[in-house]
Amino acid sequence: MASAFESVIKSVVRELDHSGELIPVDSLRSSTSFQPYYLLGRRCSRSWFWKPRYKSINLSIRDILEPDAPEPAVKQSAPIHIYDSMDGELQASGELEAPARGRCAGGAAVFDTFSLSMKVRTLRVDPNIWDAMKQERHLRQPEHKVLQQLRNCGNDVFVVTEVLQTQKEVKVTQTRKQEGSGQFALLGTISFQGQGQGRRSRKKTVTIPSGSILAFQVAQLLIDSDWDVLLFPEKTHKKQRTFRLPKEGHQLTSGAGSQSPLSGRFKLESDGFVEDWSAVTGDFRGLQAEVGAQAQVLQGLSKELCERLLAGLVQVLWEEPALRTLEDALERGLCCGSVARLDGPVDAVLECLVHTSGELEVHLAGPILYLVEALAVLSESQRELLVEMLDTGGLSGQFKLQVGSVLEQSTPWQERRDVSLPQGLLGSSWDPEAPAWVLLEECGLGVQVDVPQVCWEPQAQGRTCALYACLALLFGLSQDCC
Repeated sequence: MASAFESVIKSVVRELDHSGELIPVDSLRSSTSFQPYYLLGRRCSRSWFWKPRYKSINLSIRDILEPDAPEPAVKQSAPIHIYDSMDGELQASGELEAPARGRCAGGAAVFDTFSLSMKVRTLRVDPNIWDAMKQERHLRQPEHKVLQQLRNCGNDVFVVTEVLQTQKEVKVTQTRKQEGSGQFALLGTISFQGQGQGRRSRKKTVTIPSGSILAFQVAQLLIDSDWDVLLFPEKTHKKQRTFRLPKEGHQLTSGAGSQSPLSGRFKLESDGFVEDWSAVTGDFRGLQAEVGAQAQVLQGLSKELCERLLAGLVQVLWEEPALRTLEDALERGLCCGSVARLDGPVDAVLECLVHTSGELEVHLAGPILYLVEALAVLSESQRELLVEMLDTGGLSGQFKLQVGSVLEQSTPWQERRDVSLPQGLLGSSWDPEAPAWVLLEECGLGVQVDVPQVCWEPQAQGRTCALYACLALLFGLSQDCC
């Protein structure tokens, strides 16, 4: 069953944003970090197949400018009341009879309910404010330490210009009920018959506090000797960076990799990532090649190191903040070549990647960061299920093949279509509690109970591709541990 918070986001954005400009918040835990005037970093993803994510850097525009003064007031819209209710029922039945041998019949039904009633408003920075601020305020000197770190890593910086905010606390509940029944009769010298029935109900409730941010928009900061705001970065013909690019010939300390696993052609940018999009095969074969290049590095690891890496990753996956901390640490390490030791579960992973001298093993850290980024794209429910499967030994190559089959059949990914899953890949279980069902549904795909079929949604591409990468790399590590 999909996340109740994500269901709220989808419902609200579907009603209020037909242009596709709003960026949904990825978790309720981080929703307060996207207030107007707050600064966000954007990681350059190591994958072609899911979008870079925005992350709070715990600064607002006033923290990097002088003189120090409150930010100008924002414009508030009138309250918007949104009501959305869904009550669905899906039933299926079947019967098989063999003359003089017996009869078997059964049926199943799934009931889904979802109801949402909430008030929201938009908070928007007046676009004319930026010109006035540029005249009155200048960059602090020396430059803020966080900006220095982002500059060194080649990350772009953005400022929040508009948000969608809840006005009152709201409680959202999702309910799923399952019912099933069956009967059979076996005829022969000794006749035997029986019947059975059962039901199961599952409920998810999330409380969203007043003032929570559900979605946001950004503008890009440009920082040189002074600062500026690029209000529509996606509409410019030339890709702009927050910080001026290094001089030609500048050598990066990052070992993030200079060549795309998908092509012999490449171009090195200031952050060490490939930007030559014309060289990429943007389909399932391209994804397979990209994931395969990462898996190839991990295949050479010892059984002991694989076990330690998996154990560390399992600890990290139980805590979302730990996953983000590990991602930050690896990214900084690939920028500067060394990593500071950290307390808690993150250190269990880092100690597998760092020499006794403190220097990062760049060749190995790159694929692990790729895996961590893919895990961060998934929902919390998907990560929890992957941990359970790792703990119980239930993670098999079948799940990778299932997701791969969906991605392969749904090409081109920009079109909505129905995709059938081969029965041989599903085993004996195909219901809303089956791991394959949950993993695919949490990607944003419509999953059907009567036949093993998935309705492909274009917006599900990023998470589905990330799921494929996670399954492939985690299964590879677990196999090496056997």
